[in-house]
Amino acid sequence: MGREKRSLPRDPEPYAAFILHHLLQPVTPGGVSRAAAETEQPLDGDRWFWADDNAKILEFLAHPAIWQRWPAECAEIFGFLESLCEGDFIFRRTAYPRLEQVADADGRAQFRHGLLDIEADLPRGIVSVGMRFHDGRTARNVTLTGNYVQFRFRGENYVLDAEESITESEIAFHAPELRLIHRSVLHFEARGQRVRLGTLTYTYRFDAASTFFGVTAELAIDPGTEVEDVVLTIGHDDLSDPGAARRYTHIFAERLALPRLGFAAEAQATRTLPCGGARYWSIAQLREMKGFALAVHSIPETPERLSGIVAVVRDTGLLHYVVGHYAFQGRHTGTTLRAAERKTITSGGFYERVADCGALLRRHAASDARAVPLDLSISYDYGAELMAFARCHRALSQPGLPAEAAGIAARSRALFDHFHTAYAANLLAPHRAGEAAIFSRPLAFVVLSLAEMWRATGEERYRTELRGTASVLLEFERRVPGLADQEDSIFLMAQAEGSRHAFLDCQAAALLALVQAAEVLEDAELAEALERGLGALHLATVRNEFAGVSKLDTVAVVYQDTNGEARCFNGLWNFSIALALRAIGTLRRSEAAVLAPVRDRQAGRLDMLEVVMEQQLRRSLREREGSLEILTSFLSGEGNSETQPWVALALTGGG
Repeated sequence: MGREKRSLPRDPEPYAAFILHHLLQPVTPGGVSRAAAETEQPLDGDRWFWADDNAKILEFLAHPAIWQRWPAECAEIFGFLESLCEGDFIFRRTAYPRLEQVADADGRAQFRHGLLDIEADLPRGIVSVGMRFHDGRTARNVTLTGNYVQFRFRGENYVLDAEESITESEIAFHAPELRLIHRSVLHFEARGQRVRLGTLTYTYRFDAASTFFGVTAELAIDPGTEVEDVVLTIGHDDLSDPGAARRYTHIFAERLALPRLGFAAEAQATRTLPCGGARYWSIAQLREMKGFALAVHSIPETPERLSGIVAVVRDTGLLHYVVGHYAFQGRHTGTTLRAAERKTITSGGFYERVADCGALLRRHAASDARAVPLDLSISYDYGAELMAFARCHRALSQPGLPAEAAGIAARSRALFDHFHTAYAANLLAPHRAGEAAIFSRPLAFVVLSLAEMWRATGEERYRTELRGTASVLLEFERRVPGLADQEDSIFLMAQAEGSRHAFLDCQAAALLALVQAAEVLEDAELAEALERGLGALHLATVRNEFAGVSKLDTVAVVYQDTNGEARCFNGLWNFSIALALRAIGTLRRSEAAVLAPVRDRQAGRLDMLEVVMEQQLRRSLREREGSLEILTSFLSGEGNSETQPWVALALTGGG
């Protein structure tokens, strides 16, 4: 006689209780305002608060019974998400301040910031900075080096390399501040004589409470040496690696009383770009999904000194070396010249909007009054946020809820309308123009959000937008040979190079969106795409290398790619399984006539898929003092702020 399998709990309140009792944390150390942290305990020493995860949580919490029981806590999460909205930008995450040294050997050091990874090889004049993540994406996003000094002496032009003549370096670390310094004593040969120019010092300043950092070049010219027309530089080297994600392609600059500067790397060349007086400039990666594209942003301390930007293209289409020139005209002796920039890096943004980016970054760099560092990257394509706003508007507009709920419902609708317009302009429009701008999983949630807004309001404009956005989702569909002499369909993550795979979360999100869109639009074409997409879901036994378990029986997307190579993207992680289970559950509950044939034909397969996925989730539940935690996988030791709401939505019928 087999073991009795307990049913999965379907009541939403125990899942909400875990979020509100264990994940809800002060947004600043010791502060009053709270939001959902990524994990209950710090992960790798970090306390992070993600916009998109709090949006996913808000979508789940926007349930009348939950909001009735915990109105203040739910409102706090809404307030945190709203606080990350500025103009057309939804910022990605905040973190607790952190700055610690993790390596040091003869001027070569590494530091861990709350949101940054900092490396220094000061004897060689190199400082590298990258965004930090917990999923293997931490990388060197920019390397600050390649500096020199230009000047004239007695009618002759000279260029002196800064890094070749470094004489000393210093790491001045007094938490929460860090200064990395290297100094060069510069000499040059003039008419057979060795002349000392002076001392060139580069200082890189970091603060635990900010993602902005400072770069300063100071040249102390000797009293006995008179030079003219000095140029100091701030360099960025090794900007692109054709085989890695670091592929910078464009330079932008905001110029007073002149059109913006825009330069695209093309053929191999060295170009000097006219950007005199630019208040803001950036090195950006445009040939990538906008929610993942990198950029290095610079705000000159004295824009009037910025005379030009030199760009070197070594590999066709990629920037290799970019250096800002700061000019000091006239004669100089016995004085110190200074060039400085405030910088930050982002891994997602609307970089062509140069004036808006410049104004936003200048504002944040100038105030920088937050108690915690803020990642100014945009949230990943806005789908989760739009769905949260739509669900809040629909759910909180119902009678009988606390008075504050009605106000949040109205604010949610305003936020939805504003950011849907921003999404259409900054993401959908570039996609329609041929750019690989968007990521299919958030796009699927935009589809879901429009269906939600139509159900909430009945306004035809939402249905019209839904029809157009669903058609864009179908552009990510690729038909592949099925196992029963019929076509299946996969839904690619993106159309950018290197992202043309059908991961289970992207596939499942697309299926969920197609169910909702086909129901609202009564569209047979969408129902057919849904059925083809369901065909690509398989029961699979796959090799597993996580937590010492060698075999994994799960649900996966299985297909052959365009090269005939077998592909299998499995559902070890419960957030992916949750999306697939939610899609199937939503299809089962639908009463739409257009979906009935799909449901009936697929019923047997869906039964089997559900059994395996529910068993996986059953093994991933943990009771916690009257609440239920969902582990990130049945092999994991804890849950997180993405897995908890998405599994809860799948199990409690929150389609």
